Amino acid sequence: MTAGVAHRIVHDYSGSQTMKRIAHPQLGRLAALAAAATVLASAPVAAFAHGKLESAAPAAGSTVDTAPDALRLTFNESLETAFSTVKIADAGGVPVAAQKAKVDAANPRVLTVAVPKLASGAYTVQWTVMTADAHKTKGSYAFKVK
Repeated sequence: MTAGVAHRIVHDYSGSQTMKRIAHPQLGRLAALAAAATVLASAPVAAFAHGKLESAAPAAGSTVDTAPDALRLTFNESLETAFSTVKIADAGGVPVAAQKAKVDAANPRVLTVAVPKLASGAYTVQWTVMTADAHKTKGSYAFKVK
């Protein structure tokens, strides 16, 4: 017998018996589910990607000689200005007053924020972005000023 197919004996009007194959009712649903899973598995990964920090200036984990006057974060997708923020805190967790983050008009994957003169020490940058496809992600990194 064939897997997934039921067999039954059917009597016809002449009195003879014949065996007919009938499809199992769940087999069609299973085939549709398998087809959908195959399509989803082969879809481009970028279709499911979220905003990912590709680079930052100052860079994550870096020590800079001169305090930056702005932070520049570059992401893998275009950003929405209204829902993208950057917060900076010193080693004690005290927030550093910074201006509102702005998406670069020339490159919508770049988020910049002007910062006041930073003293020597360690700083943590916390970012939250919403990409053009409405996915919100967040992250953080640290850098030091000599």
